[in-house]
Amino acid sequence: MKRTLDILFERLAIFVSASTLLVALFSMAIQVIYRYVFNDSLVWSEEVARYALIWSAMIGAAVAYRRGDHAAVVSLVARLPAALQVITARAVHLTIFGFSAALTWYGWQLTMRNFERNQLSSALEIDIAWVNLAIPVGGLLIMIAAIEGMFAATKAHEGITAI
Repeated sequence: MKRTLDILFERLAIFVSASTLLVALFSMAIQVIYRYVFNDSLVWSEEVARYALIWSAMIGAAVAYRRGDHAAVVSLVARLPAALQVITARAVHLTIFGFSAALTWYGWQLTMRNFERNQLSSALEIDIAWVNLAIPVGGLLIMIAAIEGMFAATKAHEGITAI
């Protein structure tokens, strides 16, 4: 199971997050060049950058959470007895699971409503639901990482780094 999760997060999710970030940066660079070199503006570049950043942030947040690269306050937890460190780590993962479950649920509802309405973006004229799909996808990945974190927090040192 760990190998499957490693492939999902360390290969697929990182690839999607990095690729969409590169698309956003490229789009912004082209916009700057067009604006200041050619004294013109690209209508679509801001939308591409915004939508790519949404996807990059949602997928990247899941990867960062799984790796433990997110912001954490561990000084208080480090002072607790080992058993309480594990309980605290599991409680944190459970809380994050609950939040990401709500994010996934409401993000999915928003996405489905947008698919039903066929709402298009103004410049690119793509279905806005494809952009909103980043919310439930990212939320689902965070849920998976939280479940993995709850099971991994069996030793005191793992509990600390997982918070």
